[in-house]
Amino acid sequence: MNPRRPLLNRQFKSVPHAPLVVLRSPSPQPSPAGRGRCSIRGRGSTITRLGQALGLLAAALLLAGSSAASEAQFEEANRLYETGQFAEAATLYRAAGTNGVSANLLFNLGNAHFKAGQLGRAMAAYHRSLRLDPRNPETQANLRFAREQANTQPPALPLRQRWLRKLSLGEWTALASAAITLLLLLLAARQLKPGAFEGNPSWIRLPALGALAAALLLALAASDHFSDSRAFVIEAKAVVRNGPLEESPESFKATDGTELLVHDRKGDFLEIETALGQKGWIHSGNVELLLP
Repeated sequence: MNPRRPLLNRQFKSVPHAPLVVLRSPSPQPSPAGRGRCSIRGRGSTITRLGQALGLLAAALLLAGSSAASEAQFEEANRLYETGQFAEAATLYRAAGTNGVSANLLFNLGNAHFKAGQLGRAMAAYHRSLRLDPRNPETQANLRFAREQANTQPPALPLRQRWLRKLSLGEWTALASAAITLLLLLLAARQLKPGAFEGNPSWIRLPALGALAAALLLALAASDHFSDSRAFVIEAKAVVRNGPLEESPESFKATDGTELLVHDRKGDFLEIETALGQKGWIHSGNVELLLP
């Protein structure tokens, strides 16, 4: 399959709520009407409940307004992209993601950055999209194509990280939750029918081992997810220095789209390493961190 095809021809997924995370506040339940004379304590309780209800209503209205604004920004960004205004579309996609992002929104953001000639920002967006939808073939194809255009390769990852990243953190969480739920159901069944599982100890050992393994894998996946230290150069030629100072001698230049591993930070400078093993310090304004 030609890797260019998804980038140029894929239609945007503009399902109304696909790119948005909409929070719902619980609806306040009406208080039962009191009978007879109200005491001072009863009035205070009523006022408290009224205040809570008004607070929830205000929060719901605020969230609804933010959701509507984000959806409008997303649709306007799609329109700008279709008319060739790619940099403006990228700006609106970013604004639409302030209330929550989805793999589709990040995919569109990556496409807009790519078409605007911003390879580093495009690659960062594609990587973030893959963190939510790690096996999406179109996003993978576009990321490969962007790397080809940037003439860069990613740093080598250990086998453990490559394996853990085949599933998203949400999928690892669902897997661990299912294993633990199964174990709890079996324990509950044992309490209800004590004699049903006698003479077969494996009925509890295997689910217990499965739940433990799933929990450990979830812990490893979460650690990898939240400690991802990759960054992408977003300048045409970013200077990498020998030290974390503007006065430090220049070591080499990294081009737009170069993928880096960040090892340390001192002030405005990041200690980085390229896929070729080159090391140095780069100004944080010249890169986009995968985890801002």
